[in-house]
Amino acid sequence: TSQYNNARTGSDLNETTLNPRNVNSGTFGKLFSLPVNGDVYAQPLYLSGLQLPGRGKHDVVFVATEHDSVYAFDAAQKTSPLWRVDFADPAKGITAVPARETHCPFINPEVGITSTPVIDPKQGVMFVLARTKEQTSGTVPKYVQRLHALSVITGNELPGSPVLIKATITAKDRAGKEHESSFDPLVEQPRAALLLVDGTVYLTWGSSCDAGDYH
Repeated sequence: TSQYNNARTGSDLNETTLNPRNVNSGTFGKLFSLPVNGDVYAQPLYLSGLQLPGRGKHDVVFVATEHDSVYAFDAAQKTSPLWRVDFADPAKGITAVPARETHCPFINPEVGITSTPVIDPKQGVMFVLARTKEQTSGTVPKYVQRLHALSVITGNELPGSPVLIKATITAKDRAGKEHESSFDPLVEQPRAALLLVDGTVYLTWGSSCDAGDYH
């Protein structure tokens, strides 16, 4: 999960490999780099000793991009991804959201997967929130946010996945008059990391540069 634990401390109190003796400028540093297809705002996640059918055990790093892709890399080898999933499909009119359409320049040039995903290691599931622009018919595009549940072994969508994010509430305005507000997948910006607690995934939204009628 983001920053190692649900308290977001970033601290591994049970570390057994790294210590002040081997973390130094002479023996510790960058090993290699691997290409991905878009900017990475989500924190990469890691699972050790993942058993892949017919491929043995791997220490795996999972990377999600703003181009709406998720990669699973072997953490110790400069090789092709163990698997890759693309939620965008330009041939079908499905792409990441162009930054200009969110009216906010901070995530540029496109907005796809921004929030850090979360992994349930016991179930072998990674939960990922992806944003897409879908122009499959006519001239008016549709903006969508979906929660995907992927197998950490294969990257395949699990039964019941994905789930379309939608919500409607009735609230009172400052004058005390009730009105209905619906989730707007274009202006609602998910930034905080996904959180998994007792089998429930929590997601949060705010604004993109305070643009539009966000909540």
